[in-house]
Amino acid sequence: MKKPTTIFFVLTILFAAFGAISCKKRKLNNSTVTSQDNAIAEMVFNDAFKVTEDAMKQNGLEKTGLNLSSIYNACATVHLTPPLGDTTFPKTLIIDFGAVNCEGAYGIERRGKVMATVSGYYRDSGTIISIQTDDYYVNDYKVEGVKTVTNNGLNPDNQTYFTIVISGAVITYPNGDVASYESNRIRTWVIGEATQGLMGIFDDEYDIIGTASGINREGRPYAMTITSALRVAISCRWVKQGVIQIAPEDLYERTVGFGDGTCDREVSAEIKGSVYNFLVH
Repeated sequence: MKKPTTIFFVLTILFAAFGAISCKKRKLNNSTVTSQDNAIAEMVFNDAFKVTEDAMKQNGLEKTGLNLSSIYNACATVHLTPPLGDTTFPKTLIIDFGAVNCEGAYGIERRGKVMATVSGYYRDSGTIISIQTDDYYVNDYKVEGVKTVTNNGLNPDNQTYFTIVISGAVITYPNGDVASYESNRIRTWVIGEATQGLMGIFDDEYDIIGTASGINREGRPYAMTITSALRVAISCRWVKQGVIQIAPEDLYERTVGFGDGTCDREVSAEIKGSVYNFLVH
């Protein structure tokens, strides 16, 4: 028969272990890592689309427009093949920001290349735009993956809408951490579609609905659903508004809010009644 002191010692160790596990679980449940990783993925891939969209507009693939330097402060060189004199498709766009960070409009630093294969004009129903990157960084986050944008024509509200699929995405953080990301969305052009000239670029805004999944930088899988449309704008580097639900594996679901339409980097995550605020870079 074991001595009472021995049994007491074993029970003490077990309770301490369970307490440590419970404390760790509470900390994980209160963590906003997954919410931050998802928000950063949203930001960098929205940026890749903005870069491509602007390059298309300003190189005759959507509207006649302006030199790219007026948007990106001369940061990028654009190569279009075949060139505009040739009306055949597909065309290839290479948007080269160089090997050193260059700060463009809205304080965004970029380096590397965004490459797009375009099957037709941006506004034409059925056009498919396949976007990839080559050693591309946004604010020192390395962005890899494929983003495929398909123009579906007009919805019942007479707005152009797009199917957007992101596959094989990997975001490498400045400190070397890695997160992965996949998504399937519908993106609707809600503001600026009819505007021409300079404002034809600056005033464009879109609403996004759909789902995503990924593995956060700590190795935890998660699923995400947009419950209130995300509003993104060419003139804003962050998501302006909207709400998503994030379900990290084995943890509480989070409700993440992106604000009320103001262009700012503030994001909130509500976890089991507690609200945590953080900033997106």
